Amino acid sequence: MVKMPVNFATTLQREIAPPATSQIAGYGVGRPIQVLLVEDDPEAAVLARIFLAEDTEQQFRVEWSPSLREAMSRLTEPGIDVVLLDLGMPELSGYRTFRALRISAGEELPIVVLTSDERHESRDLTLESGASEYLLKHTSTPLRLRQALRDAFLRYHPGRPDNSDN
Repeated sequence: MVKMPVNFATTLQREIAPPATSQIAGYGVGRPIQVLLVEDDPEAAVLARIFLAEDTEQQFRVEWSPSLREAMSRLTEPGIDVVLLDLGMPELSGYRTFRALRISAGEELPIVVLTSDERHESRDLTLESGASEYLLKHTSTPLRLRQALRDAFLRYHPGRPDNSDN
């Protein structure tokens, strides 16, 4: 069987390869990472969940918000560790999507961007405004996505892998 790179441009009908295992022992954070997925495309949301479920080192629990407005409302409640955000939402797009969510999330919640927006302006403005990572859907692998979410969580919660005082 020919191995194809798996990314967000890959269709859902494609057979999912077995999960890659991390060579870094103890890289998990000791409990499931609570992810708020902000994505208006249901197929892309399902694919993101599949990619996150493949991790053998770290468990992710994913809540899906199909609109920016719904995500902003959800962030008024506790329980989210990291946001996975598509910049192309119906209400806003590009850098403005990130800024709106950053205002709702506050500075203490990491936001990883997963988008099709390849414009340098969007990337630069979003990262300068505090995005933890800027990943492109058509080039990001499941392993890279999981690593970006773990890294964002650990940067915002240093020295607290189990996050027991939350």
